[in-house]
Amino acid sequence: MSDVSNSRDDAQLTPAEWKVMKVVWRHRYRGCAARDVYTETARTEGWAPTTTKSILRRLVDKGHLSVRQVGNAYLYEPAGSAVKSLLAAADSLIDNLLEGTSGLVISHMLERTRLTDDELARLRELIDRRTADRTDDEHPKQA
Repeated sequence: MSDVSNSRDDAQLTPAEWKVMKVVWRHRYRGCAARDVYTETARTEGWAPTTTKSILRRLVDKGHLSVRQVGNAYLYEPAGSAVKSLLAAADSLIDNLLEGTSGLVISHMLERTRLTDDELARLRELIDRRTADRTDDEHPKQA
């Protein structure tokens, strides 16, 4: 049995790589067999196994996945959490926003996302804190 693993770098995921990573993240607790990924991407994307194999290899090379051989099978495991990858993608989006467009992008994301009551409460708390910080900056307290 061989074990091949790379440390994850900051290379951004392509849309095709995100699709493969979602499959692997769903199977992360038991390891994700290559055939699981081929089967799902063939069904959902119409991809040939060779396409999926190429993407898996690229994800290993970029450090987003580790792979180990168990008998004749290859098991893939994510090198990082889905949340960490999503936050890195969000940071990249923020870094690329044009001045004055952040509110529009955040509004768009909120409109496209279903949020729980707890998530909405957290967002309200953040907005309230931001509003209070801005008010404090505009009206500094006198000593």
